[in-house]
Amino acid sequence: MKIYNKLGLFAAGTLLMASCAVNDPFADNMDMGAVVPTVTWELNSSVCKAGNDAGFLAKYYTTEEGVNIDRSEVWGMITRTESAAATVKLVTSPAYTQTVNFTDTVRGFHLMASFPHSEEYLNGKEYHLNASFPTSRTLSPISWANITEWDEENFTNYYPATFKEEFCATMVDYLTGSDTYLSSLRLVYTNYAYTQEDFDAVNAAFPENEPLPFSDSDVAGETRGDFWFDVDTETVVGYYYIRLKEDGTAEEVQIESPEMAPEGVSQDKVFPVYKAPHWLYSRYSDNTGGAVTTMKEEYRPMWKALVELIPFESWIYNSGDQNYAVEFTRKYAIVSQFRVIDTVDGVGKDTDYKTVELN
Repeated sequence: MKIYNKLGLFAAGTLLMASCAVNDPFADNMDMGAVVPTVTWELNSSVCKAGNDAGFLAKYYTTEEGVNIDRSEVWGMITRTESAAATVKLVTSPAYTQTVNFTDTVRGFHLMASFPHSEEYLNGKEYHLNASFPTSRTLSPISWANITEWDEENFTNYYPATFKEEFCATMVDYLTGSDTYLSSLRLVYTNYAYTQEDFDAVNAAFPENEPLPFSDSDVAGETRGDFWFDVDTETVVGYYYIRLKEDGTAEEVQIESPEMAPEGVSQDKVFPVYKAPHWLYSRYSDNTGGAVTTMKEEYRPMWKALVELIPFESWIYNSGDQNYAVEFTRKYAIVSQFRVIDTVDGVGKDTDYKTVELN
């Protein structure tokens, strides 16, 4: 009988302890081991203007006999988040934006404010402290976007050292690495303010190729737009057929007329090649049922060299809005913690860190 009573008392005690844990809002914030003050707190707002005080309500108590509360403190860690972006405006396709984001710690956890304890804070069985801690005006956010005049010093201060180089390399690869953006490459050729010297230098570097034509004329028939004309599918300049090589891969063989196709190649497998600028190859494709245009591989390095002459600022200049498509932001935040210290140096902490975004 005594055994059953003991088991019953143990079960009831366990249930009571579990019940207390569920109903005690401070239980999760207590340190194991020595008895320390129990703490919770809430910020008045998660956003604060830099230089103003951030308000809060803290609640705490201690259960250790003969020990009183000495003071409370707010500790904080200052973090900085930066976002740097630039968007291409010289062409509409690809719609490319390069962005870099990073967060670092400006200052580790340090004492931000201390508050002497007072019995006046007693509210029932716990103490309530309505107070605030200071923030610094030097932590105001920074925004630099859509500027009308280029500022190299600001760009250097705000953006990574390799940002320009990576941006330009990406655009060069987009426009010349494949034939996806031939129309955008044509737009750059016809609209960008290249000089005769630019073309002379590129053409001199590739003497084995027919030169790329330069013009600054607006006379019909003599403009760069006339030199890079739309493919003329009404004018056939040759033909081709597809031949399988010994390794099993296919190659296109160009011929002057269908009759020059070798024996075994039917006439319906001989396709026309259309009139196009000398750096392009345009032909009928049986797969698409229309013209397919690609750049001749020997000319791809020439166009790459030409596009590489375009500086970063020209890529991002929005001629319509007359500004540069850059956007940089720097924001600071305080990751804070409330602590209560008793008269024997026991420290109670709210393990829930509160973040204040500074605006």
